[in-house]
Amino acid sequence: MLKIKSMQKKFRDSFNGTEINPARWDVAASGSGMALAVADGTVTISTGTVLDDEVVLTSRTAFTIPLRVMVAVNLSQRIAGQSVWLELVSVDPTSAQPDGRSAAAWRLDGTSPTLANYEVQSEGAPRLVTASASTIPTTAPAGWSVLEIEPTNDECWFHGRQIDTTAARSNSYVRHQQIPEPNALYRFRIRVRNRQFVNGISAVANNGSGLVRITRAAHGFATNDVVTVADVSGVPGANGTFTITVIDANSFDLVGSTFSGAYLNTGWASVSRNLAPASSTDVKVQFVTIADYAELTTEITAGRGQSVAGQGLGVNVLSTIAPTLTAVGGQPRNTSGALPVLVATGLSANPTAVTTGRGIDLLATLIGALVNKPFSIPEADWQYAGAAGGITGTTDVVLKAAAAGIRNYVTSIDVRNAHATVATEVVIKDGATVIWRQLLPAAMATPVDIAFPTPLRGTAATAVNFACLTTGAQVYVNAQGYAAP
Repeated sequence: MLKIKSMQKKFRDSFNGTEINPARWDVAASGSGMALAVADGTVTISTGTVLDDEVVLTSRTAFTIPLRVMVAVNLSQRIAGQSVWLELVSVDPTSAQPDGRSAAAWRLDGTSPTLANYEVQSEGAPRLVTASASTIPTTAPAGWSVLEIEPTNDECWFHGRQIDTTAARSNSYVRHQQIPEPNALYRFRIRVRNRQFVNGISAVANNGSGLVRITRAAHGFATNDVVTVADVSGVPGANGTFTITVIDANSFDLVGSTFSGAYLNTGWASVSRNLAPASSTDVKVQFVTIADYAELTTEITAGRGQSVAGQGLGVNVLSTIAPTLTAVGGQPRNTSGALPVLVATGLSANPTAVTTGRGIDLLATLIGALVNKPFSIPEADWQYAGAAGGITGTTDVVLKAAAAGIRNYVTSIDVRNAHATVATEVVIKDGATVIWRQLLPAAMATPVDIAFPTPLRGTAATAVNFACLTTGAQVYVNAQGYAAP
């Protein structure tokens, strides 16, 4: 499958100036404990310490899938009780306001500068969140993390990298379930809230006395904490705000709850502690870049988009590095050169022979002249000139010596018997086997030229020999041919 993308909408804000650009962002705040400032190319949101205070920056521009978001973010500290979302949220096409139906987001919370959750939402269902935080480049004060969101119509990618680095993405994750509706409109939000949400609830059960017992590994809560549980499927009595009794490091009971039903672990459930953060954090964003694409997807239907032999197209990319290539028929080319398949290959020696059914390139000289000789490249030609005085005995004369893995071919010969009275038979041999025979009369005035339309073909690694069968003749012989596999 081949995907071709063209940019149809571009958005970038590097936060230059001293205030948020109202043409690019809507700003909303809940509570009075948070502060927002712009300076030195950075927007800074100071969280304060009031539970559920929230600041939201929402792009005024709307986008469509597929798209790619890149955000450079840094936190002065990572402490419990705070959450930062970098999120795409679907909007009502009439009002252009977020409708709560689809989303894709990074969520930064907890105490580790190198961990984050990623979330997806589709068609109004609760958000599907990673059960445990995933590794990202550091968001600590000394470093900036660039986080990316890249939804398409069939998957949603989340990437991370350090800012201004030569390294590639260091962390990538993908969701296929509950991904954002591909036909919706989306706006981008930076949302900061003084509350931390924990996902990964593995069990919701009866504690034995009718209360709801929740199991979540390493929950970190203490007895008498007040928590809010949301989006638990199958056990309606688990949703709400409760004081808890901690059973152990992985489970707690909801005081005053009533258990009924059976828990369905959808990945949607969350629990948050109703406790404000201990101190204020500066959440800094240096830039937001959004690329909105129009995408054309094409496929080679005969092969279902796969590289199975006989179902794809052989393509060789021009390069200084010899590629690995499957040619027509699913077999490799007979060359190590990095050249397009339909261009002749320059050679100074015969290539290795292919087996039947394999594709093979046209041949050329090293300066690019196409080889249109009947048989072989010039470097593979050979010729033999007879010895002075001719052949007078019956011992084999070597026309072309043997070569490992190579056959010798004879394309033409000229012979003359100059003896006044002695005639003789002459033969060409493939080693010791006669493959051509002729009778030469005595006293030939001129040589006889013989061309072989089908060259005489020897055996691999075997010499081609010439011999007279009668002692006393005086035979002059010249021969030409070529060597090839």
